[in-house]
Amino acid sequence: MGAEVSPPTKLSAVGVETQELSTEVDLLPGERYIASNRFMVREGSDAAFEQRWAQRKSSLLTLPGFRWFSLMRRVPTDDPTPYPDDYSYISFTIWETKKDFNFWRKGPAFKEAHGGGGILDFLGMIMSSFLTSKGPPKPFFWEGVLPITSNESRERLLSGPGSRPEADGEKVLEPEVFVATTRFQVFHEREQDFEKFWSEHGASLEGQGGFRFSQLLRRDQAPDDDCNYMGVTVWDDRESFEKAKVEASPPGDALMRPALKMWYEGKLVLESESGP
Repeated sequence: MGAEVSPPTKLSAVGVETQELSTEVDLLPGERYIASNRFMVREGSDAAFEQRWAQRKSSLLTLPGFRWFSLMRRVPTDDPTPYPDDYSYISFTIWETKKDFNFWRKGPAFKEAHGGGGILDFLGMIMSSFLTSKGPPKPFFWEGVLPITSNESRERLLSGPGSRPEADGEKVLEPEVFVATTRFQVFHEREQDFEKFWSEHGASLEGQGGFRFSQLLRRDQAPDDDCNYMGVTVWDDRESFEKAKVEASPPGDALMRPALKMWYEGKLVLESESGP
């Protein structure tokens, strides 16, 4: 299935899509759509939280436009600065288009993934969430631009939600990939410069050992966390990432504040035939 490429996005000074303001700037077209949720998991509940995902029903692979999924557990970076929030897990789903995401969100597969059809299933999901999480999940949505995928042949990862019924809730799942993200707050009217930098930086990743794919994510909502862009690179493992030469800095005057690194172990990874 070929990617449906959106027309160039136009952003206003407050970062909200618009078609009217004269201060708009043309940006690169979105080539993917990313839906994600952030979770604050209670201390000591990581394994139980992962178990809920490992055993939940899912039909993602059957859905039009589905590309990639992972449940990601945050891990320390090489920077001793503490993380600024308590969102220790995120779910991360890549769709071909926003239309594909909305088709899932409004269809029976969404209901299946969030407790099933019966009231007892739904109440069970709510109770499990209460026991493992501090408050409800917080969504964030992105346009994916400049997707780059490794040319190396790899076996598809096909675990995904519901694939690990043996998960016991006592031990966390083994990671399947390593995900390095960097969050940016880019000044309005510097977005084009920033995206140009990323396009030049991203090409250097393709030959790195253990590199799987990367995307630059552009916020598709008013940010609630001082972040309107996020760079994402996915690797076979942390060792591959740490061996790679991926150091690059965007123009300092394009950023409102220093970039923030967040690293994750990717689990329950599910890849479509088309890849991410």
